[in-house]
Amino acid sequence: MKNTILKVLFVGMVAFSCSERDDTPRVEPTDVTIQVTYNDDFDQKSASGTNVVIRNTTSQQTFEGQTSSDGSILFEAVPSGIYDITASITMDSDEFFAFAGYLSEGDEVVFNANQTGVPINSGASSFTLELVSGRLGNLVFKQIYIAGSDRVDGAQFRDQFIEIHNNSTEVQYMDGLYIMGVVSKLNNSITEFTQADGQWDWTKSVGMNATGDPNNDYVYSKWLYQFPGSGNQYPVEPGKSIILASTAINHKTPFEGNDGNTVSVNNPELTVDLSNADFEVYLGNDVDRPLPSDVDNTSVPNMINHFWQGTDLIMDNRGREAIVLFATEDDISTFPRYATPNSQNITNNTVMRYQIPKSLIIDGVEGQESPTNQVPKMLPTDIDAGFFYVPGGAWSSEAGIRMTANTFGDRKVLKDSNNSENDLIGKKANPRGYAD
Repeated sequence: MKNTILKVLFVGMVAFSCSERDDTPRVEPTDVTIQVTYNDDFDQKSASGTNVVIRNTTSQQTFEGQTSSDGSILFEAVPSGIYDITASITMDSDEFFAFAGYLSEGDEVVFNANQTGVPINSGASSFTLELVSGRLGNLVFKQIYIAGSDRVDGAQFRDQFIEIHNNSTEVQYMDGLYIMGVVSKLNNSITEFTQADGQWDWTKSVGMNATGDPNNDYVYSKWLYQFPGSGNQYPVEPGKSIILASTAINHKTPFEGNDGNTVSVNNPELTVDLSNADFEVYLGNDVDRPLPSDVDNTSVPNMINHFWQGTDLIMDNRGREAIVLFATEDDISTFPRYATPNSQNITNNTVMRYQIPKSLIIDGVEGQESPTNQVPKMLPTDIDAGFFYVPGGAWSSEAGIRMTANTFGDRKVLKDSNNSENDLIGKKANPRGYAD
């Protein structure tokens, strides 16, 4: 009996001891200081009144506020984790003149900065962001229908389209402009051929001979098409838009593929009617085995095909796509071409990608799969400081649609802060429709 009592007491003591002990690592919240400055063009001046947002990439918990007179902001008790940090400030022409001493080209000037995938913890709690100014173009991407529609009941990827909007008060022309997907590395692994964030390091591309910074002053082609026209054949009125379709047909109704078989969808509500698109990509004459769904709508002008990936205009339906619109009077065939940096043995089969100066870019947008599942940033910050995504993900019938900033009569001015996170929202695709 005595032994039994002793055993019970011992077990009880052990249990009490274990209940008091806690070996779980404790992660204390951290006070985070962020200093925001303008870039070298403005002598690294402190940026007061700048909007700063930090967002946890896992929990999506967000902290936001404005910098004080010295350009700093303190966020108290921020849980440790991985965060995206963005900063932005918009000045009207008078504010910019008072700040910079010269007149801006447009009514507004937008400055942006960002850092993605930043660890915040007790050992990393102070950061500096450098603002750069973006350009407000006359033509902007209005809608990027990237997700495609259901693989069984919808049209898969063949109903993808891009819509471009005239955000100015003057007629713009599509003639001769270029639209390009930007090649990028779609994983975060770091190798000898990448930058610190995992994106390609183009300084290591074979034969690189660029003026300036190959990584930040240029973008490189994933696919590249040119709008037809001799100069003023394809006008876009103020507040109007054009649609570039992967295939310019009504995807809601059955059609005959180029193999003679009927192509149809089970649920027309999941897809879109692109029979009235303004342009289409047709690769039937350029690839050995065109997709059966790549049919030529002879009433819709075809794009000029310079460089393509696959057998049609097919965007990454998970959302990982960066797209730019640019203009040049130079012959595109004279532009330098480089292989991705991991291709160190150049052969006749090596894919050589056009190098395009970012100074030629009219507008650019970047998509990501989600705020919690991102690949390395694809576009320079002064082209797009953030990214858009569609909440429904792949095959969801959703597009990134630019929001409306103002309305003058029947002309809508779309939001253009050079930050897709602020400018675009994910909603069901709606050709020529609006986000609101």
